Amino acid sequence: MFRKFFAVLLMLLTLLLAACGEHVETKEKKNLVLYSQLSQEFTEALLKSYDLKNSKFTISAVYELKPDLPKPDMILAERNVLLELQEANELQPTLSGAGDMLPAKFKDESGYWYGTFYDPVVFLINQQYARTVGQEKLRSWFDLESNNDNIRISVENLSNNNGTINFIGSFASHNGETTTLNFLWNIHRKIDQYAKFPFTPIRLAAVGDADLAITRQSFVSQYLENNFPAYVIYPKEGTPINLFCLGVYKECKNLSVATDFINWLIADEEVQCISQTIDTGYIFLLPNGVKGKAVSPNGLWLNTDYIQKERQDKLITRWLENVRFNKNN
Repeated sequence: MFRKFFAVLLMLLTLLLAACGEHVETKEKKNLVLYSQLSQEFTEALLKSYDLKNSKFTISAVYELKPDLPKPDMILAERNVLLELQEANELQPTLSGAGDMLPAKFKDESGYWYGTFYDPVVFLINQQYARTVGQEKLRSWFDLESNNDNIRISVENLSNNNGTINFIGSFASHNGETTTLNFLWNIHRKIDQYAKFPFTPIRLAAVGDADLAITRQSFVSQYLENNFPAYVIYPKEGTPINLFCLGVYKECKNLSVATDFINWLIADEEVQCISQTIDTGYIFLLPNGVKGKAVSPNGLWLNTDYIQKERQDKLITRWLENVRFNKNN
């Protein structure tokens, strides 16, 4: 009788210890929250891969900020968003070994944000049209402006969204506002209609209803197969880019975990494999990891002068009044 009682007691004690062990493990397992402005598919694939390599903590994602919920620990978004948060004193600096390898224009000098990959503006050129006029005449912004008077250009309406506003802001930051508006004036007559949706220029260039589309690589990449009737060109003078960056909110208490995630996202080859599998079209700043060189900043145009909404609105208004709805154009 005593042996049976002792056996039952021993079993209960074992179960209790196991439960306590699970509780301790769960308690020690940290969870960080990432606010992501990337697609949910890409974000979740990244976090799943990262979590598989880390048994002591996880990272979950949210895709909108709600005032009744706590602040996230990290943010992954376009550079302009990070700059606004930095200006509002909502971020804290971090020290990233991988981030230190980035060129100065792709990171904050005090460590408030680090770039990881970018999305360039490209030309998508109809192959039949290129055979007709010659590919050598379709390599630059200057070519669009000064040559090919009969070319049909398709582009998304520049006042549509943050992406298109960033395009004109980056163009003007690099070339000057007057030069940019002159360029847009010169190609305006070659644009039959400004597209409402970002994929419309791609479709028009593919079916031959436009000769060339000005678009972003992320919009095009999933369509580029061997039989696709259009091809991509990077303008030889350079091009505007959307730079995606990581930052850490001031409320984050696990800075070492956040820093580890930043290093991983910037430099780990698994991240690039996931990006290629999903066909994001993004180009990584450290394409060969920490053992290789960073991409050259030459020819990559950032929006440096039109961060505040007031300046953006003024630039868009000038484009609308002087280019798109100018009666003399």
